[in-house]
Amino acid sequence: MRIATSTIYEAQTAAIDNLVVQQQLYGQELSSGKQLNEPSDNPTLIAQDLEVRASIAGENQESSNIQNASAQLTTVDGALSTLTDIMQSAHSIAVQAGSGFTNSTQQAALASQVDTLLNEAISVANTKYGGEYVFAGTSGGSTAPVTANGQPVSSVTFNGNSSGQTEQLFGGESVQTSVTMQQAFNYNAPDGSPDIFQTLITLRNTIQNGTVISESANGVNSVNTSLTPATPINTPGVLSTALTPDGAGNTSIVITSPQTGSNGVTVTIPAGSTMPAVLAAINAVTAQTGVTASFDYKSQRLSLTSNGAFQVGDTATTPPGGAAGNFVEAFGLQSQADLTTTVSTQLGDIDNATQAMLSTRAAIGGSLQTLSALGTAANSQVVNDTQVQSGIEDADIAKVISQFSQTQTALQAAYGTTTRLESKTLFDYLQ
Repeated sequence: MRIATSTIYEAQTAAIDNLVVQQQLYGQELSSGKQLNEPSDNPTLIAQDLEVRASIAGENQESSNIQNASAQLTTVDGALSTLTDIMQSAHSIAVQAGSGFTNSTQQAALASQVDTLLNEAISVANTKYGGEYVFAGTSGGSTAPVTANGQPVSSVTFNGNSSGQTEQLFGGESVQTSVTMQQAFNYNAPDGSPDIFQTLITLRNTIQNGTVISESANGVNSVNTSLTPATPINTPGVLSTALTPDGAGNTSIVITSPQTGSNGVTVTIPAGSTMPAVLAAINAVTAQTGVTASFDYKSQRLSLTSNGAFQVGDTATTPPGGAAGNFVEAFGLQSQADLTTTVSTQLGDIDNATQAMLSTRAAIGGSLQTLSALGTAANSQVVNDTQVQSGIEDADIAKVISQFSQTQTALQAAYGTTTRLESKTLFDYLQ
């Protein structure tokens, strides 16, 4: 069999080309440190590699979401920390104002301090994170959730909603990243207790105007019942303390103030009266007593308000000296109404709103710990998967260097052989 010279040259050239390609592949592995640079490098490993890369991308996104949620919750907690300081300051001011050892100038200064605290609380309520108001719920928009009404502020308007903000985590899970206005500020509380804004407004007005209030310490209704405008006050089971009439079957109280003199003014409330009738009876003598009455149907609390000290007590309608009813006890009123007792009642409102907010802060702390644990787990998984990815993709440098050297040696030998073959002529083979 005769082999043409061209066949030898072609085979030698093909071998050289293969060696050149192999050397380039080894060189690429050495320069990149990767054994997988293209899908064609290893179709079997590339499928595993793509799967691991997808897992790492998802884990990195989850880690980013967790960090974002943690940052927002930290902002919320910081805002509530400031609010805690505000309420603690309000508590101290209330104690000082109700001590009875301050003059009118000092009372005015204390009222001004409470007004400052009120405006700070409104500012806290409008805290932002990432361009969003954290206490606005899911309402979004550019409008601050809390706007002040009047100057000085007499009330606030909430423009958000009661839905909590959430951050979506990998795998369809979500985590709460904020708290509602109710949770943070006791706003629109189910039990009707005043929110932080109204508590500070009332405290400021009390100190500034010398407003005196005899108010139900708590809701007067029994559990799962409530007084409505149409409910007679002597309906069995409605009041937590049953109403006992006086000897004449009515409910009578006597209001004593500087305007009434020592005898006071007796207010008779017929049996079976509703709350509107009770309020009407007390307010009918406001010109004589200086005391006005109101009832909050949500909180189920009765308030008697005046700009000076007064007393309220049970008395008998007829005959004189007969058995008195228990209106004052049933409605939880303070028999002696002055600035000290009024502020003491408001201290209870301050503490109630503060406690609700501190409970929320405790829940935020738990959420932050949970997020921290999730973040640690996600980061650990990224590290593990990155190691797996490295095992798939990374080249064995020592091995590749050896292969590169062997290929280079073979290529040099092929070049030398081809050069010698190309220098031969027909006469060389005929000799």
